[in-house]
Amino acid sequence: MIDINGHWIGFYNYDKGYSDLMKSESVPFRVTIKKEWDNFVGRLTEEEDYGGIDDEILIKGQLNGDKIEFTKYYTQEHVVYENNESFSFDSDNPTVVHHEGVYDSKNSKFKGRWEIRQLKEIEDGVLAADNNSGLWEMWRA
Repeated sequence: MIDINGHWIGFYNYDKGYSDLMKSESVPFRVTIKKEWDNFVGRLTEEEDYGGIDDEILIKGQLNGDKIEFTKYYTQEHVVYENNESFSFDSDNPTVVHHEGVYDSKNSKFKGRWEIRQLKEIEDGVLAADNNSGLWEMWRA
């Protein structure tokens, strides 16, 4: 059984929906996790100097065997435009990012995919999926 409690470090990067420059960047993060029954909670910080967002990020998730699933809850809404400019603002819809992955015991780390599920208006009131996603990894600090 994997002990999820404690300090972890890792990174995430971008794929579809972002410019080629953003796709090549890895954003480092640190997270402190506390297990509570079958679930866990934590606080995550991202490295702003490498494209991370300055926000108080709460995570909530579950670990089932070697499978992990968690959600990052930002306090603000964060938007990254095609020219790599980012904008953060208070909103009724703060950014929420869903993560899924598995524990790679050979390399002693979690690896997986993240996704921001959202909708955008494509024409007069018609909404379409506008999801963004990427890869992530984390290991013990």
